[in-house]
Amino acid sequence: MERQIIFGICADVHHNTCNVDERWRMEKFVGEAKERKADFIIQLGDFICPDESGKQMLEVWNKFDGPRYHVLGNHDCEHCTKEEMMAFQGQIDKYYSFDCNGYHFIVLDTNNYKFGTDYVDYGNSNYHYDFSNTYIPPQQLEWLKNDIDSTDKRCFIFTHATLEVGDWVVYNIHQLTGVLKEANLKAGYNKVTMCFSGHDHADEYLLKGGIHYQLINSMSHKYTGKLIPYKDPLYAFVELYDNGLIRIIGKQTEYAGESPLVHHWEFYASPQIQYREYWMNGMHEFRD
Repeated sequence: MERQIIFGICADVHHNTCNVDERWRMEKFVGEAKERKADFIIQLGDFICPDESGKQMLEVWNKFDGPRYHVLGNHDCEHCTKEEMMAFQGQIDKYYSFDCNGYHFIVLDTNNYKFGTDYVDYGNSNYHYDFSNTYIPPQQLEWLKNDIDSTDKRCFIFTHATLEVGDWVVYNIHQLTGVLKEANLKAGYNKVTMCFSGHDHADEYLLKGGIHYQLINSMSHKYTGKLIPYKDPLYAFVELYDNGLIRIIGKQTEYAGESPLVHHWEFYASPQIQYREYWMNGMHEFRD
């Protein structure tokens, strides 16, 4: 079999959260991406603040000399608007797509809340009144439908808020999965093959309706009401092969201090991103 693509993926870096400098974690990720000759890297949101500290983190991120992609997260909209954050980190659109080595990749924006019948962009912490108020608006869903229709390539989707698996699932998930199901029925196979999400600071996987859903753990910590850092940075590299194999090469570490179990936090808590293998046709290859 021949590898067609490899990309690096990380989520929820939370640089400078509680005044913790996470640049050393990003240095390791970017360094390994260079060593592995990754085709691109992508981060799934909750990355930086648009300040001097965030500028320093971007300098590390930009050391990777290949394509670099951003997904907006809710905490990226804590102290600014989406437009301000996008301009700061060099992101052109809230949601967009790109091709690489025969595959189609789609970035969605889940940072919208519903107020009555209106969908409102997150910005300057305006969403704090209801953390579960997370939507993908109809206009974006229509764009997604048309974008999938416009390509003959297999599609892989990136979001911040979780899809199908996790605690903080997009509220109108059934509308989204309806678009994905319709696209796959129209294509006659699981054209939309896999979705990657962050947000939950967890490592979880689900196969549903022939689509793989993978949660990417936080690079830096688990939050249980208290920030519990990981000893080493967590991130993964994803390899796609011409025989249909998807390989997730994740990192494992331990907690730098007490376990979340001490705080009676037993769900979705593990300091790792497991090694996994899937088949693009909607099968999961289990290994001991």
